[in-house]
Amino acid sequence: MIIAVFWMTSHKKITVNFAVVWEILGIVLVCIGAIPKFSQWTKLVGSGTSMALFGVGVLFLFEEVRTSAILSQLMLKNRELAMQVSLLNQENEFLVKEIEKVTKILEENGDEEDTVCR
Repeated sequence: MIIAVFWMTSHKKITVNFAVVWEILGIVLVCIGAIPKFSQWTKLVGSGTSMALFGVGVLFLFEEVRTSAILSQLMLKNRELAMQVSLLNQENEFLVKEIEKVTKILEENGDEEDTVCR
């Protein structure tokens, strides 16, 4: 899981904040598996139950990583769209100022009637 999240982060499939959460969860899972004291609870349940919990846990983790990747992509697209809207607003303000300048020049010259193309 740690390697998969690292790969997803390097290919910009998942944002850093989600990657940090999944990396911490991966380290916790490795510690639970590697340190016998943290895995004592598995002796309290039957072997079939442990396997069922493992299967459900793997499916849950897979779906959550996939959801994190989708959310990350949406967040990146949202950020890009916000930048584009900002640029369009800036361009719009510039055009409004230019139109105001042209209108002011035309009013000063008194050529308002001659502005229609014939």
